[in-house]
Order: sequence, then structure tokens, then C-alpha cells
Amino acid sequence: NIGLYCNQACNHCHVESSPKRKEMMNEEVAMRCIEIIKNSPSIKTLDITGGAPEMNDQFRPIVEAASAARPDIEIIDRCNLTVLAEP
Repeated sequence: NIGLYCNQACNHCHVESSPKRKEMMNEEVAMRCIEIIKNSPSIKTLDITGGAPEMNDQFRPIVEAASAARPDIEIIDRCNLTVLAEP
């Protein structure tokens, strides 16, 4: 979970993400997660969620760094799809 910021405010959201929630994983924590993934071959999947993950400034750097560090890792983006229509 890389944050709670989301373009929607769904009643069924188990973490109560919304446009009002501004909590997001920072670069330091994101890069520490990448180091753990890099040094943990038993991790096979990086499942990214948290509000709308694509709205987090660290989303693209996380995906790029994880792909570079571990080309074998499967990366899942838990996207609500509506965020793809956002500017």
C-alpha cells in the first residue's frame, strides 16, 4: 500500500481512500522497499495498491526500480481504471 490518495471516495473502500486523503509513501520508504525486493529472491510478486497507486509520485519510480532490480518479478497494479482518464 503506497498511500491513501485516490480520485474516488467509495463506500466499500476498506482503507477509506479518497481525494481528501493525502497520505503517500515517500521516496525514502519506496527505495527501501526496492532494496528489500532486490535482496529477497523469494519475493516473486510486487502487488501495488493504495488509493489509486498511479496518483502517488513514487508509483513510476517504484515500478521502474523494481523492474530494473528484479526483471523476473511480477508487478501488479491494483488500478481502479477511472484514474487512467485523469489528466
